[in-house]
Amino acid sequence: MKISSVTCPHCRAVYEIAESTSAAGAAGRFDCGVCGTPLVAWEEPKLRAFRLDVAPEHKYPRVPTPPCFA
Repeated sequence: MKISSVTCPHCRAVYEIAESTSAAGAAGRFDCGVCGTPLVAWEEPKLRAFRLDVAPEHKYPRVPTPPCFA
């Protein structure tokens, strides 16, 4: 398994890419899920999975656990 990343040049969304070194896939392309910009195209038959990584400034803040009421 090979892990890499790609950043959308239009909206700056960051994606993590997992590429299988053993499983066969097909040629294809991947477009940004946020803005639709084409990001990656490949001709070799490799299986790839893409995951959107959300920047910390866009994540919900951590909510503290409420105290137990007895």
